[in-house]
Amino acid sequence: MAKAKKKTKILIIAKQNKLGIKLAKKLEGQLKAYTDEIYFDRSTALREGKKGTSVKKFDGDMIITVGGDGTLLWTAQQLEKSVPVLPVKIEGHGFLCTITYKELMKNIRRIFKKDYKIAERIRLKCAKGSLGLIDKIFHKEYPYALNEIVFARKRPSKILNIEFRIDGVPMSFIGDGLMFSTPSGSTAYNASAGGPIVDSDLGVISIIPLYPFYSNIKSFVVPAIKKVEVVVKNGECSLIIDGHGGDFIKPNTPFIVEKGEPLKIVYFDKENIYEKVKSEFFS
Repeated sequence: MAKAKKKTKILIIAKQNKLGIKLAKKLEGQLKAYTDEIYFDRSTALREGKKGTSVKKFDGDMIITVGGDGTLLWTAQQLEKSVPVLPVKIEGHGFLCTITYKELMKNIRRIFKKDYKIAERIRLKCAKGSLGLIDKIFHKEYPYALNEIVFARKRPSKILNIEFRIDGVPMSFIGDGLMFSTPSGSTAYNASAGGPIVDSDLGVISIIPLYPFYSNIKSFVVPAIKKVEVVVKNGECSLIIDGHGGDFIKPNTPFIVEKGEPLKIVYFDKENIYEKVKSEFFS
């Protein structure tokens, strides 16, 4: 007796507005022609009065995000298993998305033929350099960052005294904060802060001092294999990860920022990053 063919298992995560929910339901209808293993994340399912699926526990074949960059970033923070993600743009800039919703409708069959490619995007991780007994009990690991990790001042009126070390060499400055950006995130906050736009094929991390006072310190681009030590010497500081997760930091708490597990991004046709940059920044 022939063994039953495994069905493709897909999780749909929608932007939580009317358009996102509407298009997620429409996508479900299109996918049902090929598989009945279709699930929604809990927030999207709740809109339909149904029980959803945990993103963290999902171990299927693919996740499809229906929204834009924010939906992908939220998904990347929740995702713990190595499941490839197809980010679909429905509105806004969607710089991280690899396909529009209209294009997806024309290419759905390719998902089930496995006629697509997977690119690994660098993610960053941040951890406290030393933990006391109480911290070890109560501290949870920070989520990975697909775009950036920022040490930023908590109060607008108070500046920070920050030291970071690359290969043991200390560099200090006073300013608004310190940002670590991936190539994927180089067109986001990094670009607004004057950091370099980096080709996503490069395995590097950008380090951007945010508006330093009385200092000539410049941005760095370092190999992703580097571990960078960070200490906020003075000032009230917030740790912000991709604009979502974070923490409030006590002065003189050491941190290590380094490369984490990559995010697998699905694409059908290779994008030209420079065409995207031109349309977004030069038009």
